[in-house]
Amino acid sequence: MLPSITLHPDHTLAGTLRDLFRRTVPTAAFLASAVFMASGFACGGRHLGPSPAQPPAPIIVSFTAPSYVTSGQSDSLQWNVSGATSLSIDNGIGTVTGNLYWIRPTSNTTYTLSASNSNGTTTATCTATVYASTAGNTSMLANIPFSPIVDGPRADARFNYTAGVAMDPSGNLYVSDYGNLAIRRISPEGMVTTLISGLPSGPWAIATGPSGNLYLTIGASICKLIPDGSLTTLAGSASQAGSADGPGSSALFSSPRGLAVDASENVYVVDSGNDTIRQVTPQGVVSTLAGSAGKAGYADGTGSAALFNQPQGIAVGPSGNLFVLDTGNRAIRTITLQGVVTTQVPWPLWIPLWSPVSLAAGFDGSLFLGGSNSIVKITPGGTGSTLAGTEGQFGLVDGPGSSAKFSNISGLAVDASGNVYAADYQNSVIRMVTPEAVVTTLAGRQTSPYFGPVNLGVDSFGNVFVPATNNTILKITPAGSVTTFAGIPNQSGSLDGPVLQALFGAAMSTAVDGTGIVYVADLSNATIRKITPDGQVTTLAGMAGQNGSQDGLGPQARFDGPLGITVDGQGNVYVTDGSSTIRKVTPDGNVTTLAGTPGQYGFKDGNGAAARFNNPDGIAVDLSGNIFVADCSNAAIRKITPAGEVTTLTFSLGFLGSAGAATAGPLLYYPTGITVDGNGNVYVEDWYGYNILQISPAGIASRVPCFNSIDTLNFRGTGIVLWGGNFYVASPWGVEMDSLY
Repeated sequence: MLPSITLHPDHTLAGTLRDLFRRTVPTAAFLASAVFMASGFACGGRHLGPSPAQPPAPIIVSFTAPSYVTSGQSDSLQWNVSGATSLSIDNGIGTVTGNLYWIRPTSNTTYTLSASNSNGTTTATCTATVYASTAGNTSMLANIPFSPIVDGPRADARFNYTAGVAMDPSGNLYVSDYGNLAIRRISPEGMVTTLISGLPSGPWAIATGPSGNLYLTIGASICKLIPDGSLTTLAGSASQAGSADGPGSSALFSSPRGLAVDASENVYVVDSGNDTIRQVTPQGVVSTLAGSAGKAGYADGTGSAALFNQPQGIAVGPSGNLFVLDTGNRAIRTITLQGVVTTQVPWPLWIPLWSPVSLAAGFDGSLFLGGSNSIVKITPGGTGSTLAGTEGQFGLVDGPGSSAKFSNISGLAVDASGNVYAADYQNSVIRMVTPEAVVTTLAGRQTSPYFGPVNLGVDSFGNVFVPATNNTILKITPAGSVTTFAGIPNQSGSLDGPVLQALFGAAMSTAVDGTGIVYVADLSNATIRKITPDGQVTTLAGMAGQNGSQDGLGPQARFDGPLGITVDGQGNVYVTDGSSTIRKVTPDGNVTTLAGTPGQYGFKDGNGAAARFNNPDGIAVDLSGNIFVADCSNAAIRKITPAGEVTTLTFSLGFLGSAGAATAGPLLYYPTGITVDGNGNVYVEDWYGYNILQISPAGIASRVPCFNSIDTLNFRGTGIVLWGGNFYVASPWGVEMDSLY
């Protein structure tokens, strides 16, 4: 019996027979047999051409799972397969399409991919390794007071962290003044008034309806503010998160982040924590329009068959369809009023936005996306371009196109003339961008400080010392009691003396040494201040109002913008200064430059002046005297030895992104605060990450589950310190305490 014959795509039947017989019979027999078989195949006078090629079994080029994923967080299985007509994955997933599938494992899980066609099935396996999250409890320890609300002409008005904007048909612009717990209105004539203040928590998203009503998110609730200033809860509960449809307070949301209102006064909610899009009728009845609660992913389809991943912004288009900014999937999704979801614009690779959160639709169907520092416009035909700003360049600069600078765009609105209005969150102002891409500051003045606290000092009793925007240093006890420790509320200056008579500028950070001395990085005054336990304020180094980078003793030294501050066991103070250097201040006030070169930005390891940084913020020191720096614009964590040798921390990832500083952007978006424990674990507060990142000495990174209480749904921290088993996480508006145990 002859062996079976397998035809390959590049073989003819004659070639296959020739190879076969050469392997199985002598040459003479082969010739005779070949003549016999050729005559037999020629029977009937037909000419036999090449046989149709039969496909081989599918080839699985790769099948990968995340190397490390934090328990309960999302990540994706990815594959590269050729020749398959169907794909499926076990563990209850079933049939899949495309080249990725989002998973949310809670333990180490092995997955098997089966790729099939008519010629067979090929399988491959991969394992998702789950890195356990640190358990703990979260609560808001204390709110931080702000400077008073200032109404009046728009150029003189004051806001505190502008979170959202919305425009009504009459040209009034409404602002979610997150820090002031207020809703403000800017009239077409340019007057700013306060519609309502004293809200239970900061309002985030805001939208206007055709009736003139305003809709806003407070905690996990959707509220309605009618023009006379009366506030009611339309749906959900500010103090209870979840996912439930139904009327009024029986419905539940989880981190609602975006709002839009249609012509019938239906409110559409981006329920980001549930990865769903919800609809609220004018009567307050809630239903889920699209997505499946708790199931992050990427799939077009109808209703619950569609999947989203960290959706953020939403807008109603001219035709009545909804546009959703699906940030985790890097796509703009379209939803019909029947809940049919399609991908309107797959995320163009050239768009440089960092985790955008805001979306607005123009009257011509154009879409506007707000990133951290720039606004992108996508035409109805799908052509995109950067309208204004440059991603990665923070600031408050008016001007045309890319010359303008923003600092965290959190909300967008568009008027009938095509002007775009942006809530410039950290600058606490409202910006306007004309159709010609000229940027101006419409209302407000930049408030100080520019960020919330970057470093926090804790004394031996667990008291936390926090710089506040009212130009004081606050003392917060472990029980949450807040008192003014130093400075005079709402008075700025550089006066030394008794604590309650001293004046500070924009104090950005504090640190406390073992003797109870509190050190303050006074940004506006470009000085390092010192507060002794007996209540006296002095200037340790620098000269008020004299910026520079000069080393020297006490008042001879110059700083270019001290931001982060920490102190070691010997009383040496370390400061992140300006945008490019790390300074050291000895107990007697002698200032030297430990690493970096003034005015030389970049990303480079090396010794001392050879190293390069780009906007370093938070700073911490371990028990061995090693310094750790949150190098913000490089999205990196840098380590500096006591001798000034700078290296970059590398790590395997626990959630999103890729290892090392050069490619860590997807994991570390904008690291600000940093602290280190006695075991050498480094903890990073990421302004965009929403969770603290823990990096172990072995180089394993994971997310610590913070911001998980109803009190802190919209909490975005800037600074962090670890003391007594608790994280103290600071933002411009409050301090959160996260217990590790």
